[in-house]
Amino acid sequence: MNDMFYERLLEAKERKLRLEKANQRLKQFKQQSDEQEMRIAALELQLESEQADVDKLNRMSLANLFHTILRSKEEQLEKERQEVLAATLKLQEAKQVLDDLHHEMAELRSRISSLQDAESMYEQLLAEKEAFLRSSPLSASELAAFETRIADQTILVKELDEALTAGKRVLASLKNASLCLEKAENWGKWDLWGGGGMISTYVKHGHVDDAKAHIHNANRLLTQFQKELSDLQRTISIDIDIGDMLKLADYWFDGLIADWIVQGRIQNAQDQTLNAISRIHDMIERLERERSLAAAELEQLQKERVSWIENAPRQE
Repeated sequence: MNDMFYERLLEAKERKLRLEKANQRLKQFKQQSDEQEMRIAALELQLESEQADVDKLNRMSLANLFHTILRSKEEQLEKERQEVLAATLKLQEAKQVLDDLHHEMAELRSRISSLQDAESMYEQLLAEKEAFLRSSPLSASELAAFETRIADQTILVKELDEALTAGKRVLASLKNASLCLEKAENWGKWDLWGGGGMISTYVKHGHVDDAKAHIHNANRLLTQFQKELSDLQRTISIDIDIGDMLKLADYWFDGLIADWIVQGRIQNAQDQTLNAISRIHDMIERLERERSLAAAELEQLQKERVSWIENAPRQE
């Protein structure tokens, strides 16, 4: 490839970088503009309030009398006018800042418009050079090595995403179960304190049944999570079963012992559930950290590949 092509590629890269910087700058200015508009709205309300104080002092005869006795009306008016002036100056300054931002944004939009083709031109020239490099066995081998590493890293990121999705589903189901068990436990305490009866017992067991359904779902989802973890050479072993919880005992024996047994079972199930939540949560945090590192490494590999294509020798 001749020198002219390399110069065109370099120029295209520079224009692409200028476009990226301009877009980033425009985004920052847009955020500042939004914040400034909110500040102006607040200052306008403040000015309106200060002006209302002045108008009230001028209108109200009773207030005039009050300030004549305790404080000079003119002194009070002067104080209020100074506050109005200060609020007006702040508002004018804020509007000027906003005008300056709009001016800067207009210039940036014009610059961005002149660079609209920068990215497509750069990608086109980069693709041409890549095609040229592939015609050489040595360069093609280098590219293949990059692409293998990138493909492997892409698969890793995807597997981590799948594991995270599965884990978060398990966690959500376990949290629902824990909430139901907490409600059941509270109704059980009401029973033990003597404030319950058949209705509270019925409500309590309704929450227990809901918890069992959520835990059954969590165990089903856990199987998928374990499969995703095995793809990453990681394992987690958690299994929760509430069991029958002596539901019949509460109905047939209206006594403290039966209530205590059922309450103990609920508390035991809650302890197991909370332990499972903790373990799943820890695993998800580990996966999120690894996913962040894997994604950063993938991005770095992609940048290295592009940089290698850009800077590959002109002659082979």
